[in-house]
Amino acid sequence: MARVESGAEQDDSAAVEAVGRIDAVSSILELVLDSTGLGFGAVARVTDTSWTACAVLDRIGFGLPVGGTLEVATTFCSEIRASSTPIVIDQASTDQVYCSHRTPKMYGFESYIAVPIILRSGEIFGTICALDPKPAKLSDPKTLKTLQLFADLIGSQLELDETLADLRAEREHLHTLFRQMPSMMSVVRGPDHILEMANDAYRRFVGEERALIGRSMRETLPELASQGFFELRDQVYRTGRPHIGRGQRVLLAGDAEGTLEEHFLDFIYQPMKDAEGRVIGIFSEAINITDHKRALDHQGLLINELNHRVKNTLATVQSIAFQSLKNAETLDHAQERLESRLMALARVHDVLTRESWDSAELRTIVHQAISPFESVDLQRFVLSGPAIKLPPRQVLPLSMAIHELLTNALKYGPSPCRPAGFPSRGTSPQRARR
Repeated sequence: MARVESGAEQDDSAAVEAVGRIDAVSSILELVLDSTGLGFGAVARVTDTSWTACAVLDRIGFGLPVGGTLEVATTFCSEIRASSTPIVIDQASTDQVYCSHRTPKMYGFESYIAVPIILRSGEIFGTICALDPKPAKLSDPKTLKTLQLFADLIGSQLELDETLADLRAEREHLHTLFRQMPSMMSVVRGPDHILEMANDAYRRFVGEERALIGRSMRETLPELASQGFFELRDQVYRTGRPHIGRGQRVLLAGDAEGTLEEHFLDFIYQPMKDAEGRVIGIFSEAINITDHKRALDHQGLLINELNHRVKNTLATVQSIAFQSLKNAETLDHAQERLESRLMALARVHDVLTRESWDSAELRTIVHQAISPFESVDLQRFVLSGPAIKLPPRQVLPLSMAIHELLTNALKYGPSPCRPAGFPSRGTSPQRARR
């Protein structure tokens, strides 16, 4: 018996698996052999280039296993595929059509019957066939009709299996998308809000250590009991109307000790209904806007603080201008004093800007104030002391006060009528400590 032992193609392997999933096939082959008296039966996948056994019942030692292949051109199935009609042979050696055909002689059978398995699309999947080395009475129309019914049944099951496979693939694809969505999504069923599905973002948000699926929301998230979320779900389930929440504050346990952490959510509770319009569950989707909310709050504080600081700065500039012009001896003298004080103000603003107007180091403030009075060749000051941070409201007046003291010390340095200890141009370095 000539057989091709090469491995099945991918399409043929899938066909073997598909037929193998049809529980009725084994019973069908038993009925075929029992009713006809034949010894070998098979369901075969037949294409233009291959013949593959998808299911086999062998009572005569024919030797062809499931997954086994034959050269398609050596079989009757290639003719059946081409004509879409059955072939029935009671005794090949005396049959007027097939007595000289090579196939019965090649595979050693006398009786043979095969019908095509035709799908609703018109595609021929293959055949259901049976044979035996001895002659048999197969030309009875009832026998052929029975095999055709079996072929129709197998064809329907194959199409159903393909449809189910497509549905499973689509379901898996949708489930994967659901799990990977960046927003928090969940599905609950029934009036007790039993959690049926929750995506990865939802699990991360509530805590991946929580047991969720198959349990009620009240059981899995008890800390929400006094925050109104359960009541909102009850309302949506009762009325069938969705609810949209904006910037809703939620306190959620963030650790094993149950420490509550504050979050803010935008969310929707969407009722799910059956064919009769009855609410059967709720789909929810939420976005964690906590960082956005805090950023907006911080922005508001910064704007208010900016308004306050601008007003203070303008008042400071006004005061500087008044003091600079009040006792100025000349216009040039007034301009010099005004420019000096404004530059000092600008330097301290630079310090606060680098610190986001949160605070400033006292050492940095003093360093900025003394920097105009230092040079590469002349060091008048040495700073020392602990690190001290000052709030912005103290930085400006302190910086301006140091600037005024240094300006006065530079201008009115040691003289016979003034106390010593203030640095003046050309004097030796003095030590200013804090």
